Amino acid sequence: MPLPLRRGLAIALVTIVFTATRSYSQTAADASPPSVRPATPDTRRLLEELTARSPTARLLVERLQQSDVIVYVRHRWFDTETFRGRIGLLSSAGAHRFLVIELGCGRTRTEQLITLAHELQHAVEIAGAPSVSDAASLGALYRRIGEFMGASHGSQMYETRAAADTGRQVRRELFGDALGAASAGTPSTRLRH
Repeated sequence: MPLPLRRGLAIALVTIVFTATRSYSQTAADASPPSVRPATPDTRRLLEELTARSPTARLLVERLQQSDVIVYVRHRWFDTETFRGRIGLLSSAGAHRFLVIELGCGRTRTEQLITLAHELQHAVEIAGAPSVSDAASLGALYRRIGEFMGASHGSQMYETRAAADTGRQVRRELFGDALGAASAGTPSTRLRH
């Protein structure tokens, strides 16, 4: 092979490697850690299934990814059957606010999927309120935007129309309009936290 052709190929190869390495570095640097962080393989599978099947849930996760909120998702045994899930503020430190979504153990897969979407809506509500940095400001937010549902074990429970609507919408996305419409008015679809 003539020397000029060899040099040309070597330069082309170096250019390709440099471009690929630079592109990979930019992609790795641009990719930020996920804002929604499942605590276990089961909660990871639940989130993956939800976002694969529900455009609404995907949009909620995308909105959280653009926020200062980090949301941990885990399962928990609740003292009462009326709890399907709840969200709480863990802390506010530096540039991030840390939330936890707890999903009731022993619930059907369907209930867990819908509850997760419902609680992700609450996370978006909190993300949209930069003043929420502690329990007092979280309570103030929900007194302003939510409806008081009662108290249990020293915690006050609130519900928002947006979260209830999200639950109904995700149910329709998962199972079709007929099932979602048929169950929209039943008390079992009103998710509490």
